[in-house]
Amino acid sequence: MQLNQFYTESKFGDILVQKLSLSSPNNALDLGFGAGNLLHAAKRRWGHLNLIGIDIDKKNVIDAKSKSLIEALELNGFEPSLPDVINDQFGDIDLLVSNPPYFSRELDDGSKQILNSIGMLDCISSKLKKIPAELIFLAQNLRLLSRAGELGIIMPAGIVSGENWKPVREFLFSNYSVTNVIQLPTNSFKKTDAQTFILTVKHKSHLNESIPLSHINERTILSIQQQDAVVRADYTYHKGRALLTCGNDISINDFSLYRGNRSHNQLTEVTDMHLHTTNMPDHAVKKGVANAAIKGAKNTQPGDILVARVGRRCLGRVIFIDKGSVPISDCIIGIRPKTTQIGKMIWERISSSHCKNYLASVSLGVGAKYITHKIIKDYLVGNDDAVTF
Repeated sequence: MQLNQFYTESKFGDILVQKLSLSSPNNALDLGFGAGNLLHAAKRRWGHLNLIGIDIDKKNVIDAKSKSLIEALELNGFEPSLPDVINDQFGDIDLLVSNPPYFSRELDDGSKQILNSIGMLDCISSKLKKIPAELIFLAQNLRLLSRAGELGIIMPAGIVSGENWKPVREFLFSNYSVTNVIQLPTNSFKKTDAQTFILTVKHKSHLNESIPLSHINERTILSIQQQDAVVRADYTYHKGRALLTCGNDISINDFSLYRGNRSHNQLTEVTDMHLHTTNMPDHAVKKGVANAAIKGAKNTQPGDILVARVGRRCLGRVIFIDKGSVPISDCIIGIRPKTTQIGKMIWERISSSHCKNYLASVSLGVGAKYITHKIIKDYLVGNDDAVTF
């Protein structure tokens, strides 16, 4: 069985533990404890702690038992009855630490039961057949969270900033007190460059709390309103927004946005005369293209500005179309200015190094990064809605 284990380095375990506010916890539990680094970090801060580890991997359990530091149990973290088993054996758990496995799991009856028991099932679309396993681990930890307890958990970017999981963020920020959202570097875990975050969570004590955002490599802490955190709760996005070079010279009525409606492979079967991210140069250029428009596809027009919307290497590449008309793949967003003068202003802004850095900092996605219409629109004009077609 593929367990998708990405073990926590000691330094990140120490950071997670140091951000917790408990003064003297007694029992620390890690669902899916792996090598035990998070529990060991907790022990370094609170020497008297009882360490409890739950893991489905028998090797991890045997190794932990041989060292006699963790009371390790071979149990399934996706079992709906798990909180009852743990509470019956250990009583209330006042400290929870977790770095969940990252993979897609069937949204079966057991998963639904876990999510429903805390009210999170209503955040999940009934059309979904699979959901991220880390959502179920989050729900299991929240089920175990005692009234005076605290949870420190590592979550991927999709949960913290992805568009699909806004309802989950709204649930979490509305029903619990999220005392830290800490962005980690993309290389924090071996074998993956996924963007991850540390969240510290307690039961809510009062309403209308702001959400503190920070980055492990930055000194500044940002405090944002709950409704803004629901949209996105990643530090680099909100820091980037503060650096926007927006002015009153470009409005939402000055341009429209469009995206290619066919994949690169689909277009390749029809014509070689199309644009995709891989044939966009990595520096801003103005160029002419052939007159090779395809009926039913999204085709360029002279004056259009194209932005690569997906791919860690290609993200933010831009082209100004001087002449011609060719189809673009669905990995490209087109900006269509209403006038030549507006086109010059948009090109000056969108072709700048500042823009490329901004798009990189606010891009979405756990692995393959991508940007949206809204991200481009925000960079150009602010928060109003631009026209799309």
